[in-house]
Amino acid sequence: MTSSSPYDSGWIPGSGIPVAPPVGPPRISDNAQVSAEFGDLRGTNTPVTPSPPSRPGTRPVSRKALAKLEDVMPVRDRRVVEHIAEHRFLSTHQIKRFVFTSHTTDEAAIRTARVVLTRLERAGLIRSLGRRRVGGVRAGSTAKIWQLAPAGARLLRDDGMNYRTHEPSSRFLAHCLAVADVHLSALDLLQLPSVESVHVQTEPSAWRRYVGAAGERLWLQPDLAVIVATVDYVDRWFIEVDLGTESLPTLLKKCGRYEAYRSTGAETGEHDAFPLVLFLFSSAHRARRLQEAIDHSRRLTPQLYRVTTPTQLAELLQRGGV
Repeated sequence: MTSSSPYDSGWIPGSGIPVAPPVGPPRISDNAQVSAEFGDLRGTNTPVTPSPPSRPGTRPVSRKALAKLEDVMPVRDRRVVEHIAEHRFLSTHQIKRFVFTSHTTDEAAIRTARVVLTRLERAGLIRSLGRRRVGGVRAGSTAKIWQLAPAGARLLRDDGMNYRTHEPSSRFLAHCLAVADVHLSALDLLQLPSVESVHVQTEPSAWRRYVGAAGERLWLQPDLAVIVATVDYVDRWFIEVDLGTESLPTLLKKCGRYEAYRSTGAETGEHDAFPLVLFLFSSAHRARRLQEAIDHSRRLTPQLYRVTTPTQLAELLQRGGV
């Protein structure tokens, strides 16, 4: 397959998904994604690249000190730690959009976010990777990135004692930030009067276990599982975020896993509908290549898939894939 820059669309992971213009009201149906068009369709994948352990970035926090921190920690501070843990890595701007949403101006929100992040870092709950170039193709594309510190992991979960911080590879970091951008883009739908709720599952909560044709236990591993509910319908999505690192055969194998999981009937039996599978590409060229391959495949169901780029994502989610 012809190679292309993973950032040739101009989208830099961590900088936010471009906002699409508002679209008209959604089509009314029991499920806008499972209309007559679908017939019988009722119903990160990026691995961590091993890297050397990072230098210690925070001081050790004793069990007693951690318990005291937990007792006095504001709900907002805990939400910051939880969001960082959920996505592994987040930029300051992304954390601001997840948590600091009630400020009257963007400047006030980012200023408060920085104060809180600095406080959490001094408490030993999170650590900064410093300013990392996450896109590498545009001046000013550096951003301060945050990850959980061991004490933060211990605060949130019982197995936190085994948590170790590592410097991520550029590929893994960009993927984590891109997935967070998509998560935020889905939450932005709540600003629409027609949208009642948006529920987003990240890895590993978004994963589904199923039994293969030979009886083997397998996992379907989307980057995100999203449910958008309005007064008229409920749309469900499995979302795959691609930054130009997967070959076309690998992407088609992923499609095959969705077909295999759909054939088990587990998802359809629970929700009366199978989610649409959305592939989000930073490259329009790669999006076209996959769409063409899906359309010409004899093993895949083209109506099950949507392939798009960041500039079209918001509109596609608003329209329920129609």
